[in-house]
Amino acid sequence: MLWGNNPVYERALKTHEEHSRRLGYPLFRLEAPVLDNFWNKMAIILSVLLQELQKPVGQRLEWLLYFDADTVLMNPNMPLETFLPPPHLSDVHLLLSKDWNGMNSGVFLIRVHSWSVELLTATTAYPIYNPKANLQWFDQSAMGNLIKENDYFGRSTVYCPLRWFNAYMRAPNGRDLNRDSPSHLQVHPGDLLVHFPGTPKEKLGETLGPYMAIAEAHEAGWEQPLENTGYIKETESFWKRIDPPS
Repeated sequence: MLWGNNPVYERALKTHEEHSRRLGYPLFRLEAPVLDNFWNKMAIILSVLLQELQKPVGQRLEWLLYFDADTVLMNPNMPLETFLPPPHLSDVHLLLSKDWNGMNSGVFLIRVHSWSVELLTATTAYPIYNPKANLQWFDQSAMGNLIKENDYFGRSTVYCPLRWFNAYMRAPNGRDLNRDSPSHLQVHPGDLLVHFPGTPKEKLGETLGPYMAIAEAHEAGWEQPLENTGYIKETESFWKRIDPPS
């Protein structure tokens, strides 16, 4: 989801384009607003879902990764399939993560499935049918409320560790850990990406700059092959603890 003329967002997007190029993933971009502000997120994902669901099953994408424009792809060698649930968890359709404010939907994985269309449609309609609801984080709050309030959506959602696909920044230089923030929420070498939620537009270049420089330098320490990251064992262990939705 990206429009306008913001050179920082355009530069950050190029890091995702490199990931797509290396691993053969299609990249979809919303270049003009369809709904108000943050709700455009729902519009672009719904658009892609509906296109894919019209195709024969064998020709469809199976999952989509949504990412906000304020993210930098740090390891283009990391396959997205690393984080997906195993086949016996076929009723798990949404992978989210949490921070100190609760659910964060700046980056998430969603299955190409009719369930996903229902969730995103319900999220978009939520403020219309719940006009008195306090949606502090707009679409994020609406989706979070639906997952809490409706078991149909909640039982097919799994919260994964934040670092898997939604890690937050380290120290401003991008090199050191931030001692004032939990290490398990901060991006580490070999991790997929880094997300900068809440960064003011006037601070985007200053904040994202060091991380974009690292990504553009393609440093071996950051662009680790999957087998060197520890994620194979970590994800296997995680999914073994998850029971199929009932």
